[in-house]
Amino acid sequence: MKDHKMFNNIFEEEMAVYQEARDFLKKGNLTYTGLLAKFDSLINQYCRLINITRRLCSISDVQSRDLKRKEREIQNILDHSDQGFLTFGKDLLIHKEHSSECIRIFGRKVVHENILDLLRSENEDQNRLIADVFHKVFDLSPGEVQLSYINELPNLLKIQGNFINIKYKMISDGLDYRNQALMVILTDITEKRKTADQVLFLSYHDKQTSLYNRAYVESIIPQLQIESNLPLSIVMADLNTLKLVNDVFGHETGDKLIVNAAKIFLSCCRKSDIVARWGGDEFVMILPGANQEVCARICNNIKSMFMTQSADPVDQSTSLGSVTLDNWKTDIISLIGAADRVMYKNKLTERKKTREMFVSSVEKVIEIKCPSYLEHNARVEALARSFVKLQGVELNSQEMDHLISLARFHDIGKVAIPGELLKKNTSLTEDEFKIIRQYPEVGYRLAHSMGEPLLAQSILALREFWNGKGYPRGLKGEQIPQSSRIISILDVYDIITHDQPYRNKKTKEEACQELQRGSGVQFDPQLTNLFVNNLQSLLS
Repeated sequence: MKDHKMFNNIFEEEMAVYQEARDFLKKGNLTYTGLLAKFDSLINQYCRLINITRRLCSISDVQSRDLKRKEREIQNILDHSDQGFLTFGKDLLIHKEHSSECIRIFGRKVVHENILDLLRSENEDQNRLIADVFHKVFDLSPGEVQLSYINELPNLLKIQGNFINIKYKMISDGLDYRNQALMVILTDITEKRKTADQVLFLSYHDKQTSLYNRAYVESIIPQLQIESNLPLSIVMADLNTLKLVNDVFGHETGDKLIVNAAKIFLSCCRKSDIVARWGGDEFVMILPGANQEVCARICNNIKSMFMTQSADPVDQSTSLGSVTLDNWKTDIISLIGAADRVMYKNKLTERKKTREMFVSSVEKVIEIKCPSYLEHNARVEALARSFVKLQGVELNSQEMDHLISLARFHDIGKVAIPGELLKKNTSLTEDEFKIIRQYPEVGYRLAHSMGEPLLAQSILALREFWNGKGYPRGLKGEQIPQSSRIISILDVYDIITHDQPYRNKKTKEEACQELQRGSGVQFDPQLTNLFVNNLQSLLS
């Protein structure tokens, strides 16, 4: 409707002339018939011309609107293409920004700015190359020579702190090559670059510790096997008791120990050394230019740092093995294998010491949570030593040793129980009791990981009842290991006769009465009678 009114306004004067002529004819002022006919024809043709012109203008306007719509669509596509498009001519000044991405890349509108200023970097040689090419290409006609110059231009620049991929395209009107323009197509690949760098980093680094990984070590071996790196030493390290920590405290705690160990290895090695996680709980350290003396000093520093680390939650240690190469008659992979064998030999030699250190560390943790733990274990162990001497208790020397070990370690699974539950002086809730009931299983895993399967089975069965209503497996009668049946009686007796957070101690007589009430229910009847009847001699 608006366009129709506009057309009427355009031909308003012409229509007025036409209307005046029509009115003149109607008045009959003209009498010459021939002239009248011609005048009438002229008026009609004039009207026809106006209508034709009006239609032509209407068609032109429709086409104009369609063209503008297509321009908007193209501009919208360019603005959402995540690419910047700039054109400039021989004067090197930007003619036009063809997409909004240009403003985002440069942080401002850049029309009429010099392209050399926009692409300038800290690399002066690169800046000179760009300027030289831009000045030359506009004097060349389209062809291979011009294209060869354009191909010399850099395809990656850092602009406003971002990595920008750049493509170049000569544009010509096809009539005169001197009217050429150069289009620069800019694509921000910063995020892609970060992703690619991250993928590369992860492919050669251990995700957990950020140390180099095995793949990296194997990839640089050819670079390492050069004369200037001799003598070269290799140190293999294995984290002791990591499986025990994982089994008792969970893998989250074990992961913390791995990260802490990585920090120790890095701090003890030199900047020129390569520290890598070889796999699982094993690490490798490659020491170029390190003779046996330097290697030994680094190993001693590692051992010392592990010894001085505070327990979190338990003491940590490592087994080391090292070898030194003075010539390239042996390759590095073979050298790593030799260091690995030395490390495992040392690990076996130190196994007993490592185990005792770990157990002692665990006992310290429990003692913090439950201050009476060590004293309770000592009393139960003393009762066990006396009990095995009673007539009617038939144990060989190996079984006696096993019983004493069980007396010491029967509650070791409490290391995984929160201290507030062990010290609680009121009744446990159902959920809290479920947590407490887990400790025989924790003790079982710990003993099993220490290579003590029989001890593990006895710890697991410590809370089984003679009538089959105990836990965790519901064993009954003599299905329960004898050592477990004995220690359960001694354990309960000592608990009853000493103060606990949840109740005061009772007399020996009261304790014996409770044991007898549990005889045949919780406790082995024969062993209970043997204990009660010989209590005086056991205590003496």
